[in-house]
Amino acid sequence: MKQAPDKILHMAKPSMQRLHIRLPATVVLAVMIAACAHKNPNERVTGDGGRLFRVSSRQITVDLTEDERRALAQVQDRHISIANSLDIMNGSAMVLSQMGFKPVKKDPDLQKVEGERHKVVGVRWRAAIRTLFKSKGIPLSGKPDHESMRALVYIRPNSTNNTLMVRTRFDVTIWDTNGDARSTTVHDGAIYNCFFSRLNSILTKQTDNDTLCDKPS
Repeated sequence: MKQAPDKILHMAKPSMQRLHIRLPATVVLAVMIAACAHKNPNERVTGDGGRLFRVSSRQITVDLTEDERRALAQVQDRHISIANSLDIMNGSAMVLSQMGFKPVKKDPDLQKVEGERHKVVGVRWRAAIRTLFKSKGIPLSGKPDHESMRALVYIRPNSTNNTLMVRTRFDVTIWDTNGDARSTTVHDGAIYNCFFSRLNSILTKQTDNDTLCDKPS
């Protein structure tokens, strides 16, 4: 016995409705699984803009690995015996200014010097085009846009050999065209060697030693 067409359609409606209900949950689960599968164990999300519905920018801090921490420990410290803490502090502030950090602040009480440096790493006309597309609701993946670097210099006495220990750290944040940010500590020795080379030139008054490392762009 054949069923009427309207009855067949009526019987099909519940299964179609169940399909529409289950599909979003399946999509959400797939997105969550994919996000977990590609997560870097050294990354910490310090600000989340949302996964399915983006409501703000996303900030990620990338912690150094054990090998990177060991590499940093080998380049970030120097022991200085040719100057007092005030001269080292003033010299460190001068070096950071030469390297393009602005403003540079000195804290005599904490024996600390810090500075910030900002520079554009993307092409401005391309960024303008991307902004236009995004304003039309066309999603685009983020590209590096600008870089912020923070420098910290600490001066501490070393009682074992009557020297002063100077410890430096450079933290960098890359912002993309979507406003997302990734931050980490620089562990490559080049910028640390540059800093201490310049500092040594200032403390020893070597006016003929023009260190060309890490010139601000």
